[in-house]
Amino acid sequence: MKTFPLLLLLLIGASPLVLAEEKASPEPTPAATADAAELVVIQSEDTAAMQSKVGSDVIIEGVVKNVGKGPNDGITFINFGDRKTGFVAVIFRPAYDKFPEGFDKYANQKVRVKGALENYRDRQLQIKILTPEQLEIVADAP
Repeated sequence: MKTFPLLLLLLIGASPLVLAEEKASPEPTPAATADAAELVVIQSEDTAAMQSKVGSDVIIEGVVKNVGKGPNDGITFINFGDRKTGFVAVIFRPAYDKFPEGFDKYANQKVRVKGALENYRDRQLQIKILTPEQLEIVADAP
């Protein structure tokens, strides 16, 4: 009985292998093909614009004021404003090995940060950094 469907496919001119391949590789969705060129760029001082994009992937651009570490060196903060209230890029220890040059190179530089914008404890806007591709030095600070 299993040969009947195969025989039927051969008679109508369809290859079962081609049909299987077509089903296995669906067309990519627009969301899957989105890239950084389509993301909104927001200046790090524009708190209102950032608040309106919480939960979305964005690019935040601004001058890094300082780079600091948390307790026990388990977290690094790339601060674009005041330490507890300004925008911050956050890197946790498991991602440190992806940054062999460290984080000090971002201090006093104009940087773009890409990722999902979060509002940490409803008081600080942040993006968690998992890969170096999320941080780009645009220029030396003026």
